[in-house]
Amino acid sequence: MRFSDLRTSTQVLLCRIISPLFPVGDDLLAYSRSVGTNPLLPLGRYSEWDGAYASWASVVREDASWRMYYSGKDNAGHLRIGLALSQDGLKWTKYKNNPILGVGMPGSWDSVYVYCPIVWRDTGAWKMMFTGCDSQYSHFQLGLASSSDGVNWEKSKRNPVFSSCNSWTLNSHGKHETEGWGLLFDGHEYSLLYNPVMRRPRQIGLATSEDLLSWKERPDPILPSKGLPWQLGYMKYCAHIFKSNEGIYLLYAVSNMNYSKSRIGLSRLSSLKDARNMQFLGYVADTSSSWCRKEVDTPFVVRDAAHGRILCYYGGRSERNEWHEGSISIDLEALNK
Repeated sequence: MRFSDLRTSTQVLLCRIISPLFPVGDDLLAYSRSVGTNPLLPLGRYSEWDGAYASWASVVREDASWRMYYSGKDNAGHLRIGLALSQDGLKWTKYKNNPILGVGMPGSWDSVYVYCPIVWRDTGAWKMMFTGCDSQYSHFQLGLASSSDGVNWEKSKRNPVFSSCNSWTLNSHGKHETEGWGLLFDGHEYSLLYNPVMRRPRQIGLATSEDLLSWKERPDPILPSKGLPWQLGYMKYCAHIFKSNEGIYLLYAVSNMNYSKSRIGLSRLSSLKDARNMQFLGYVADTSSSWCRKEVDTPFVVRDAAHGRILCYYGGRSERNEWHEGSISIDLEALNK
């Protein structure tokens, strides 16, 4: 996701001259297909908390109960987190008392934006990591919240729990940008995938923790920018990691510098510590549908073993610059061949 376009007029002109027509819908993986009716969530009314965006969601499934924690933006520019409910993962109803997690007090680290929820169950309790921002100078950091019921949330008194110190996340205002999306727990250690927001080029970094409070980050991005600024895949961001039959997979957004090209790629890897040697499998989503014509990002996977598939949720930006949430189905058997 993005909040500002910092490209220069020279970059724009260069992209227009050199970029070929960008084909869509003709090279997606054969085992990836649309499912349900996209987009999944309608925007709220103009004056409501999600009247501009309803996207960037993580989904938790417990038997026949599905919960979607999504980011909503109002037309005054604030981002907050809400909840939607479903019985099949495809038809969703917004929770009546949204938003469930709001911005902090004026002057606090998350006083402007609270978004990108990563939600999971942990020994009976609910946990959430989220991204917060405090000012127009874009100091993005990560926070932690907990809940007994998944509806009423309490932010950690230790927030913010993680802020990158790497040079490649430092923006022109001297502030670090840390936006999290992928999280994996191996029984001992958490691995977090993050990226800058407005700093260019966007690249994916890795940080690890045993308690979600103290983090150690690698100095270099594990998925760096590659190629030329006008090429698809030059920027990489919004990475989601998941396991399937002992395999480790990454879903992540790729784009050129000015977002005129974007897709969601899928790769297989043996270890996050050696992500640069991962095997690229193909693209699972692109901008061929009208609701996501300008950009796609924030993939998030939920297993639906009863139907032999995984459901991949992702965000899409329309030509009206509205962000919605959609879904595709990925065949599990084909994925693990």
